[in-house]
Amino acid sequence: MQFDIPNTAGWRVSHDSWDDGGGTWFGQEYVSVLRERYGQSWNHCLEWCSGPGFIGFSLLAHGLCQSLTLQDRHAPLGPHIEQTCAWNHCGDRVQFYLGNTLDCMPPSKFDLVVANPPHYLSCPGDANYQRLAVDVDWQAHRDFFRIIPRYLSRDGIIVLQENQAGSMKGAAEFWSMIHDNNLEITAYWTSKDFWDALGPTQIYYIEIQHRR
Repeated sequence: MQFDIPNTAGWRVSHDSWDDGGGTWFGQEYVSVLRERYGQSWNHCLEWCSGPGFIGFSLLAHGLCQSLTLQDRHAPLGPHIEQTCAWNHCGDRVQFYLGNTLDCMPPSKFDLVVANPPHYLSCPGDANYQRLAVDVDWQAHRDFFRIIPRYLSRDGIIVLQENQAGSMKGAAEFWSMIHDNNLEITAYWTSKDFWDALGPTQIYYIEIQHRR
Protein backbone atom coordinates (compact mmCIF):
# COMPACT_ATOMS: atom_id res chain seq x y z
CA MET A 1 0.00 0.00 0.00
CA GLN A 2 0.99 3.61 -0.37
CA PHE A 3 0.15 6.77 1.53
CA ASP A 4 0.37 10.00 -0.48
CA ILE A 5 1.78 12.81 1.63
CA PRO A 6 -0.73 15.71 1.54
CA ASN A 7 0.20 18.79 -0.47
CA THR A 8 3.56 17.40 -1.60
CA ALA A 9 3.50 16.13 -5.18
CA GLY A 10 4.85 12.64 -5.68
CA TRP A 11 5.89 11.70 -2.13
CA ARG A 12 4.54 8.30 -1.04
CA VAL A 13 5.03 6.12 2.04
CA SER A 14 4.96 2.33 1.64
CA HIS A 15 3.17 0.38 4.37
CA ASP A 16 0.82 -2.45 5.25
CA SER A 17 -2.70 -1.55 6.36
CA TRP A 18 -2.01 -2.76 9.91
CA ASP A 19 0.98 -0.41 10.35
CA ASP A 20 -1.03 2.79 10.80
CA GLY A 21 -1.39 3.82 14.43
CA GLY A 22 -2.57 7.33 13.59
CA GLY A 23 0.37 8.52 11.52
CA THR A 24 -1.74 9.15 8.42
CA TRP A 25 -4.31 11.29 10.25
CA PHE A 26 -3.49 13.11 13.51
CA GLY A 27 0.20 12.41 12.89
CA GLN A 28 0.07 14.68 9.84
CA GLU A 29 -0.82 17.61 12.08
CA TYR A 30 2.88 17.79 12.91
CA VAL A 31 3.52 19.66 9.65
CA SER A 32 1.27 22.59 10.53
CA VAL A 33 2.19 22.51 14.23
CA LEU A 34 5.93 22.75 13.58
CA ARG A 35 5.51 25.41 10.91
CA GLU A 36 3.21 27.61 12.97
CA ARG A 37 4.94 27.20 16.30
CA TYR A 38 8.61 27.29 15.27
CA GLY A 39 8.80 28.55 11.68
CA GLN A 40 12.09 26.84 10.89
CA SER A 41 13.73 23.76 9.39
CA TRP A 42 15.87 21.37 11.42
CA ASN A 43 19.06 19.66 10.34
CA HIS A 44 18.60 16.14 11.75
CA CYS A 45 15.25 14.74 12.91
CA LEU A 46 14.55 11.50 14.75
CA GLU A 47 11.14 9.86 14.61
CA TRP A 48 10.90 7.47 17.57
CA CYS A 49 8.31 4.64 17.32
CA SER A 50 8.33 5.52 13.66
CA GLY A 51 6.31 2.74 12.09
CA PRO A 52 6.73 3.21 8.31
CA GLY A 53 7.71 6.85 8.88
CA PHE A 54 4.44 8.62 8.10
CA ILE A 55 5.45 11.61 10.22
CA GLY A 56 9.17 11.69 9.49
CA PHE A 57 8.81 11.37 5.71
CA SER A 58 6.17 14.13 5.77
CA LEU A 59 8.58 16.44 7.59
CA LEU A 60 11.31 15.60 5.07
CA ALA A 61 8.97 16.10 2.11
CA HIS A 62 7.81 19.49 3.40
CA GLY A 63 11.36 20.70 4.02
CA LEU A 64 11.02 20.76 7.80
CA CYS A 65 14.14 18.63 8.23
CA GLN A 66 17.18 17.97 6.06
CA SER A 67 17.94 14.41 7.22
CA LEU A 68 15.83 11.82 8.96
CA THR A 69 16.41 8.87 11.27
CA LEU A 70 13.62 6.40 11.95
CA GLN A 71 13.61 3.95 14.86
CA ASP A 72 11.13 1.18 15.60
CA ARG A 73 11.02 -2.36 16.98
CA HIS A 74 8.90 -3.98 14.23
CA ALA A 75 11.15 -5.89 11.81
CA PRO A 76 8.75 -5.99 8.80
CA LEU A 77 9.02 -2.21 8.46
CA GLY A 78 12.50 -2.35 6.92
CA PRO A 79 11.49 -3.24 3.33
CA HIS A 80 8.72 -0.62 3.40
CA ILE A 81 11.16 2.10 4.42
CA GLU A 82 13.56 1.02 1.68
CA GLN A 83 10.70 1.22 -0.85
CA THR A 84 9.69 4.67 0.37
CA CYS A 85 13.26 5.90 0.01
CA ALA A 86 13.42 4.48 -3.54
CA TRP A 87 10.11 6.06 -4.56
CA ASN A 88 11.11 9.47 -3.25
CA HIS A 89 14.86 9.39 -4.06
CA CYS A 90 15.79 10.24 -0.49
CA GLY A 91 17.82 7.21 0.63
CA ASP A 92 20.92 9.33 1.14
CA ARG A 93 19.05 11.37 3.77
CA VAL A 94 17.27 8.59 5.68
CA GLN A 95 18.43 5.95 8.14
CA PHE A 96 16.39 3.25 9.88
CA TYR A 97 17.34 1.42 13.06
CA LEU A 98 15.54 -1.64 14.37
CA GLY A 99 15.44 -2.36 18.09
CA ASN A 100 13.39 -2.28 21.25
CA THR A 101 15.03 0.93 22.49
CA LEU A 102 17.12 3.80 21.15
CA ASP A 103 20.22 1.87 22.27
CA CYS A 104 20.12 0.20 18.85
CA MET A 105 21.38 3.44 17.25
CA PRO A 106 25.00 4.57 16.92
CA PRO A 107 26.07 7.87 18.50
CA SER A 108 24.39 10.85 16.87
CA LYS A 109 22.82 14.21 17.72
CA PHE A 110 19.30 15.27 16.80
CA ASP A 111 17.98 18.80 16.93
CA LEU A 112 14.36 17.64 16.56
CA VAL A 113 12.72 14.48 17.93
CA VAL A 114 9.10 13.61 17.15
CA ALA A 115 6.90 10.62 17.93
CA ASN A 116 3.39 9.25 17.98
CA PRO A 117 4.17 6.48 20.50
CA PRO A 118 1.76 3.91 21.98
CA HIS A 119 -0.69 5.95 24.04
CA TYR A 120 -2.35 3.47 26.41
CA LEU A 121 -1.34 1.41 29.45
CA SER A 122 -3.91 -1.19 28.38
CA CYS A 123 -6.85 -1.47 26.00
CA PRO A 124 -8.84 -4.17 24.19
CA GLY A 125 -7.81 -5.34 20.74
CA ASP A 126 -5.86 -7.98 18.84
CA ALA A 127 -2.10 -8.48 19.03
CA ASN A 128 -1.38 -5.98 16.27
CA TYR A 129 -3.49 -3.29 17.93
CA GLN A 130 -1.69 -3.97 21.19
CA ARG A 131 1.63 -3.43 19.38
CA LEU A 132 0.46 -0.08 18.03
CA ALA A 133 -1.45 1.25 21.03
CA VAL A 134 -0.21 -0.21 24.32
CA ASP A 135 2.86 0.70 26.38
CA VAL A 136 2.70 -1.57 29.44
CA ASP A 137 3.71 0.34 32.60
CA TRP A 138 4.91 3.11 30.22
CA GLN A 139 8.11 1.07 29.80
CA ALA A 140 8.83 2.31 26.27
CA HIS A 141 8.42 5.89 27.49
CA ARG A 142 10.69 5.21 30.48
CA ASP A 143 13.38 3.79 28.21
CA PHE A 144 13.01 6.70 25.80
CA PHE A 145 13.44 9.38 28.45
CA ARG A 146 16.38 7.49 29.96
CA ILE A 147 18.26 7.20 26.67
CA ILE A 148 17.31 10.25 24.58
CA PRO A 149 19.40 12.85 26.51
CA ARG A 150 22.60 11.50 25.00
CA TYR A 151 21.18 11.79 21.48
CA LEU A 152 19.60 15.24 21.84
CA SER A 153 21.69 18.21 20.77
CA ARG A 154 22.32 20.95 23.32
CA ASP A 155 19.53 23.15 21.96
CA GLY A 156 17.45 20.31 20.52
CA ILE A 157 13.76 19.89 21.17
CA ILE A 158 11.51 16.87 21.61
CA VAL A 159 7.89 17.33 20.51
CA LEU A 160 5.83 14.31 21.53
CA GLN A 161 2.27 13.67 20.39
CA GLU A 162 0.30 11.96 23.17
CA ASN A 163 -3.35 11.09 23.85
CA GLN A 164 -4.99 12.05 27.12
CA ALA A 165 -7.53 9.27 26.66
CA GLY A 166 -4.60 7.02 27.61
CA SER A 167 -2.30 9.23 29.70
CA MET A 168 -5.19 10.62 31.72
CA LYS A 169 -3.04 13.05 33.72
CA GLY A 170 -1.81 14.67 30.52
CA ALA A 171 1.82 15.78 30.53
CA ALA A 172 1.94 15.21 34.30
CA GLU A 173 1.81 11.47 33.56
CA PHE A 174 5.39 11.65 32.33
CA TRP A 175 6.79 14.46 34.47
CA SER A 176 8.91 12.33 36.81
CA MET A 177 10.36 10.27 33.93
CA ILE A 178 11.34 13.50 32.18
CA HIS A 179 12.69 15.32 35.25
CA ASP A 180 14.66 12.32 36.54
CA ASN A 181 16.66 12.28 33.30
CA ASN A 182 17.72 15.95 33.39
CA LEU A 183 15.05 17.00 30.92
CA GLU A 184 12.23 19.50 31.40
CA ILE A 185 8.83 20.21 29.91
CA THR A 186 9.08 23.60 28.24
CA ALA A 187 5.62 23.75 26.64
CA TYR A 188 2.33 21.86 26.54
CA TRP A 189 -0.67 22.38 24.26
CA THR A 190 -3.67 20.51 22.90
CA SER A 191 -4.36 19.74 19.26
CA LYS A 192 -6.48 22.18 17.27
CA ASP A 193 -8.10 19.46 15.19
CA PHE A 194 -7.90 16.25 17.23
CA TRP A 195 -9.14 17.10 20.70
CA ASP A 196 -12.37 15.45 21.80
CA ALA A 197 -12.81 15.78 25.54
CA LEU A 198 -15.42 13.01 25.59
CA GLY A 199 -13.87 10.68 23.04
CA PRO A 200 -10.86 8.42 22.48
CA THR A 201 -8.86 11.01 20.50
CA GLN A 202 -7.52 13.69 22.83
CA ILE A 203 -4.23 14.60 21.19
CA TYR A 204 -1.84 16.90 23.02
CA TYR A 205 1.80 17.86 22.58
CA ILE A 206 4.68 18.01 25.05
CA GLU A 207 7.76 20.07 24.21
CA ILE A 208 10.83 18.82 26.10
CA GLN A 209 14.43 20.06 26.26
CA HIS A 210 17.58 19.54 28.28
CA ARG A 211 17.14 20.99 31.76
CA ARG A 212 19.11 24.20 32.08
